[in-house]
Amino acid sequence: MLGLFLLLTLEFTAFSFVPFVIALLRNPHKLGIQTHIFIQLAIFFIGLFIVYFTGPDQTWKMILQANLVVLAIASGLHGSALAISKRELKKIEGNFLLTMVGSLVALGIVILVIIVSGYATTKSVAKITDVTENTTTKNAPMPLINSKSKEVPVVNSYKTVRNQMQNSLSNVPDSNVYSLNHARVQFYHGKLVYIAPLDFDGSFFRYNHYKKVPGYFIVDATSKNSKPKFVKKSMRYTPSAYFGHDASRKIYASITGRGLVLSGSAPQLEINESGHPYYVQTLYKQYGLSTRKNYRKVYVAVLDSVTGKVQVYKQGDEPKWIDVTFDPNIASDKIYSFAAERNGWWNAHGFGGSRLGVMKSVEGVGTEGRDDVFTPIAYKKDIYYFTSMTSNNSKQTSVLGYMYVNAKTGKTYYYREEADAMTPNRADSLAENRMKQTQWKANMPLLYRIDGKPTWVVSMIDDNGAFMSYVYLLANGNGTQDTVAVGTDAKSALQKYRNLFNSNTDTASSSHSGKKQNFTGTVNRVVKVNNGEVAFLLNDNKNVFYASIKNYPRNMFIQNGDEISFSGYLDGKTVIVDKAITNKNL
Repeated sequence: MLGLFLLLTLEFTAFSFVPFVIALLRNPHKLGIQTHIFIQLAIFFIGLFIVYFTGPDQTWKMILQANLVVLAIASGLHGSALAISKRELKKIEGNFLLTMVGSLVALGIVILVIIVSGYATTKSVAKITDVTENTTTKNAPMPLINSKSKEVPVVNSYKTVRNQMQNSLSNVPDSNVYSLNHARVQFYHGKLVYIAPLDFDGSFFRYNHYKKVPGYFIVDATSKNSKPKFVKKSMRYTPSAYFGHDASRKIYASITGRGLVLSGSAPQLEINESGHPYYVQTLYKQYGLSTRKNYRKVYVAVLDSVTGKVQVYKQGDEPKWIDVTFDPNIASDKIYSFAAERNGWWNAHGFGGSRLGVMKSVEGVGTEGRDDVFTPIAYKKDIYYFTSMTSNNSKQTSVLGYMYVNAKTGKTYYYREEADAMTPNRADSLAENRMKQTQWKANMPLLYRIDGKPTWVVSMIDDNGAFMSYVYLLANGNGTQDTVAVGTDAKSALQKYRNLFNSNTDTASSSHSGKKQNFTGTVNRVVKVNNGEVAFLLNDNKNVFYASIKNYPRNMFIQNGDEISFSGYLDGKTVIVDKAITNKNL
């Protein structure tokens, strides 16, 4: 690999050899030749250090800029050395001075052209985002819950998952050597999981002692009680390794001559169906003379973390087991381009711009992408990045629509919200206010359609990232008692939320899953759950029953020992009572 980087450095510093050769011809003395060789070697090895450790974009624009810079530096240094050798200390020879100034002027022109091209191509790049626009949310890939569909599990936040894995890290040999810095959601044998590799935590000397990480964690991405499993698999090529085993450097070396640019994010670990680990990184080409991303020319690099072999695929040609080819940071840039700049740069940013059609993603409520705008969701065996779009006016708290990016294909969709719906950050704020006494923090708000009602499902976590409860909020409500339900698990929270809106038999039967049955028995225990319902147990019955007291006030008067009968919807071990309870003791 070192030989390849020597050639890459030569490509980035080729122009510097012009003043070097001229200086040698004009200063044939032995001491002068040695001086110029030393200068040239210094330029080359400094360039090698920069190329090797920073990995500049291997595009003709970056290569030209780098060559113009080193041409100016080499002209100045060789010219000064030549002047000193001839005892003309107050001036650099004219040709070298002219070359230095000329290269700087050319560099300025190149940079100016790239900048101007960036502004000029704003609208063109926004058009190639190829966003499919929809006037309603009817066909949006959002979780649906009704009598005909089962609940789609909420993806756990990385904070919660990381807390689980940290608790399991002590079981790994030499656990103090490693850290958990990143994770990726993917499907494994049809199940949504988090994959989190170990990384070296410490100095180069610690890495040099171990050289390999022992494996990765895998954990169910939807279960709050799942336990992480550590998979032993020695990986030599990782993002935290050094020199030729650095995953990013291996991928960078594999794209020489392709004109591709690395996404800028660290490669993420994915596993194939047999559990073999690979690091995956998004690549792209730039649009025209600008440095903007060409969203129609996206590629993916796949690095075998065990052997170091790298394969580069055009997006769409990668192996089927890869679920994420589109880096969330690139996805957020794509959405920004569409939402803010599809009507031109001046319209969005210019003084007096009309701001026609300008939107922005709600920031700080997700777990991925720039400014944490994305939350990953699973829908029909695909992973999507989900974000809510709102107005640039910070005083507005309503949603204009939603955008979804398919993480595997990069296809992007915008769905306009016709109903009133609060933004996810407002939902977070209302959820935290509702649970103020606990000091828990709202995390990862997701929009569901529950029985046709837009509903924010918010996870509440403690300071350690441990999941504590769910808060369900009617999206077009205002956070009042009759529009919010709280539960320690998704099912109980859903049942309580549905109970808020049971006003008659028709709505009950359309909003509840499960089979309607008749029940009789003696009350064993009863508690008031909130202002809208009571929960109770019956003797010799393992089910938990929920009954509305908002719509059927007499239900609140049941007590231990009462003989009651009623009908309800059985779903698992939970029953939602339909209408009023018949109480023989009243």
